[in-house]
Formats: sequence, structure tokens, C-alpha cells
Amino acid sequence: MALVSFCGAKARAVEVIPVYGASFLGGQYFFAGDKTRLNGNVSANFAPVLKFGPGKLLLPLYNGSYRGTKNATDPVGAGTLFAQGMTHRVSMGYLRGLEGSTWRVKPSLSYKFEFLKETRDETWGKGLFDTQTAGLGFEAENVYKEPFSYRLGYDFFYTRFGNFKSLESKSGVDPAGLPLGRETAGVRTLDTLNHQLSFVLTRPFPYDKPVASVSLGYRFLWQTFHDQPLVNLAGQFENQNRQDFANALTASLMHPREVLDGRARLTLGMNTALSYTGSNQNTYDAGQTKFIPDAYSYWSMSAGPATSLSWGDKENPTTASLGFNWSRQSHLGRFVQDGNGLYLNDTQVQDRYALTLGYGVPIATNFRMLAQANFLWTDSNMKYQKTYRYTYSTANYLFGFSYDY
Repeated sequence: MALVSFCGAKARAVEVIPVYGASFLGGQYFFAGDKTRLNGNVSANFAPVLKFGPGKLLLPLYNGSYRGTKNATDPVGAGTLFAQGMTHRVSMGYLRGLEGSTWRVKPSLSYKFEFLKETRDETWGKGLFDTQTAGLGFEAENVYKEPFSYRLGYDFFYTRFGNFKSLESKSGVDPAGLPLGRETAGVRTLDTLNHQLSFVLTRPFPYDKPVASVSLGYRFLWQTFHDQPLVNLAGQFENQNRQDFANALTASLMHPREVLDGRARLTLGMNTALSYTGSNQNTYDAGQTKFIPDAYSYWSMSAGPATSLSWGDKENPTTASLGFNWSRQSHLGRFVQDGNGLYLNDTQVQDRYALTLGYGVPIATNFRMLAQANFLWTDSNMKYQKTYRYTYSTANYLFGFSYDY
């Protein structure tokens, strides 16, 4: 397919390369001995790439998804089984290679709508935690040894919770008639302005005759909350707002190899991550007159192996995968509470263990049948779980098909 554009009297062909795909998966979610009704997850993407010449691509993209079955790794909050989500994202990028070098650059624009239903009687578009995110991005990549590269990126985006207005902001005072000094007493307390820097390096190992590949990444995110003032020791507001700084390091190793005399391909992998989120926000529990400094700062780490086996047609193989991941989140200032809600001296720690299973088989041209199962176990030293669950287990299964072109 081709279009024709004109610049003065000179015509130049523009090649259109359509890329699109969709998947439909049905399944159930299990929590605390209960299960949801059978529901579906649907996703679709469409990208009519426009090629203007060597190394010049215009990249319009639409991604959409509907999630009727909760992910096993979703936070469970107060323990509800029901949560549906829907996302629509459009973006436009321009990829251009720099002549005489292995560098290419890509500026981009994006806008995303994300909807969340927490109860069955909620209406789409009216959820408290629906968000809209508008972003600008720029990425520079050096493909120093195809397909290995290193790339640097900067993203600026604004996230708005259009329907969220805290209940505390409507009253403005506590039962004694004094101004509320809690971090949720503002109106738009969750809206953020964000700056993100990222760096990713992929490298063959050994360099000349690679048998494995290594990926290293770093991400820095600075968030400012323009309507969430800081809480002080007296439980009152300071004249400045909350800011969070998140740092994340990731590393992964992949080792593909042929097995069964070349009839199958086995890939062994290992993934690790270490992150730190620092926040200047505190919190104040008026019921126990307890000031909790550094309430939103925490360390997290994770590690786990992953493996996949593929056989049959190399372009469209049958695949089976298995993965396990352990992660720990350690809060710096958030204290543990006993079963009655009384504060102890230790800070909160939560361990999470996730197991994933997957299987895919081609059933027709561009069609694949898919099956997935996910399991999660969590354990925490937090004993007060009347309003929020910290120790629990969940699972889900999904079965369906995908189409890619």
C-alpha cells in the first residue's frame, strides 16, 4: 500500500506499513476462597506506520484494553473481588536515523484515558480513580551492534484524577472544628506533574560470539503533587507540597540455546530489580495522636528466574513458559500495628511470591491459542488488617486467542 505526497512539483512515495493485533482471553479470579464469575480480557493495537524513506518513520499508535478479570498481582485493598479496568492510549512518534551514524532519535506525544470500576453499580467514566495522562517524550538510541543498543529517554507528563475529590476536603474541619491536617484534606490530592529520565543498555556476552544477552536499566521519576500540602508534627499543614523521587535499577540475563538436536529452543533468564522511593510527605493519625514521618518512603527489591521453551515453526512456534518472582517492600517510616490497631516499633515489610505459567500454540495463519495461570502469595508483619489486607493469596487463569499481523 502506498500514498503519494507532493512537495512543490516533486512527488515522493510514502509507504504505509500497517501493524495491528488483538487478543481475547476469558477467565476467573480467586481470592480468600471466593471466585469471580467468568469474564473476559480484551486488548487491541493498531499502528499504520508511515515510511518516508530510509530511517524516517512516522509512528501513529492506538492501544486499547478492557480487563474484566483482575490480575493476580493487583492490590486487593479491602478484599473486593470485583474490579474492571479499561484503557485507551493514542500516541504519535517520529523516528529518524542520523546520517553517517548509528544514532536514531524519536520525539513523541501521547494521551491516555484509564478507567476503573471498583463496584458493579459504578458507571464507566465515573470512577474515583479514573485518570487522564498527557505526555511529551524524547528518546535517543544508538544501535551499536544490531540488535543491541543503548538508549536515553526523557518524558514529561501530567496525570489528573478527574473524578477524585477527597471526602475530607468537603468538610475541611475535624470533629472539634479545627482544620484538617491530613494529606488527603486537599481537593486534587492525587494529581501529579512528572519528569522521568531513563537509560537502558543491552549487550551481547561474550561480545564477539554471543551466547547470552545482558540488559541494564535505570529510571528516575520526580513527581510533584500540586494540591497535597505537607503534614507536620502537630498534625497541621506546612506551606509546601508533597514531592516524591523514585529511583529504580534493573538487570536481566537471557541465555537462548537449541535443545533436542535443534528441534526446540530453550531460553533461560534471570531478572533482578532494586528501587528506592523517597517522599517528603508525613501522616498523622489523629485517633492515636501519632505522627508518622516519612510515611511514603520505601525500598523494594525483586529477583526471579524465567524460562521458555519453543518448538515447531520458528516463525510461529508453540511455546511454554514458567516464571517465578520474589519481591520485598520495606517502608522507612510506616509503623506496624498489632491486631487491635496499636502501633509497634517496627516498620512495615511485605514479601510477595509470584508464579506464572503460560502456553501458546498456532491454530491458523496469524492466530494463536493462549492459556495463562498466575498465583500470588503475600506475607507481611502488619497485623491490623480490618480495613486493608496485607497477608493474602490470589490466583487467576485466562484462556483464549490472539491475532497479529
